Amino acid sequence: MIEKDIVTAAIVRAFFKYYVTGVIEAQNDCNMQECFEPKNIKRVMLDHYEQISELFNQEAFYAIAKMNYEAGEIEEILRRTVTPATTSADLVRMACRTEEIYNVMVEEYKRNFINLLEGRIETQDEHINNMTRKPEAGNMDTDRAEEIVNRMAANAYELGRQRSKGCNAGK
Repeated sequence: MIEKDIVTAAIVRAFFKYYVTGVIEAQNDCNMQECFEPKNIKRVMLDHYEQISELFNQEAFYAIAKMNYEAGEIEEILRRTVTPATTSADLVRMACRTEEIYNVMVEEYKRNFINLLEGRIETQDEHINNMTRKPEAGNMDTDRAEEIVNRMAANAYELGRQRSKGCNAGK
């Protein structure tokens, strides 16, 4: 078993790390070492600023819902509660299920976003030392958690590659 706050923090980190990595690696006319310099990471974040929150909400909804609900359960809740006025942010809040998980998600989103605006991709050790903790949020199966985080990383990376605008991507 693993604590859900740790999984939530890993989901958020995976999105930001792999989305930005996908964008950067699609920049085919710059040296990879230069592409990961802080000034380039900052530029990537600024170039993609408007779409990041929507893409995050889209991907986080599925990941966090899988963490907190059974498939049939979330489908029923969506049928009962979603209206034309429901936003993607509303869906993510619903997926979080508890205030503890929602608060971890919000704090981790801010922390990871700020790191990237500063031109930094947080190391694993930094992540472990700085992540928001709410152990009272409960536990989940470790294998399931790994599957969710790995899927988030793969999806975020692909989204980043698809949306790359920098360094003449796609040439």
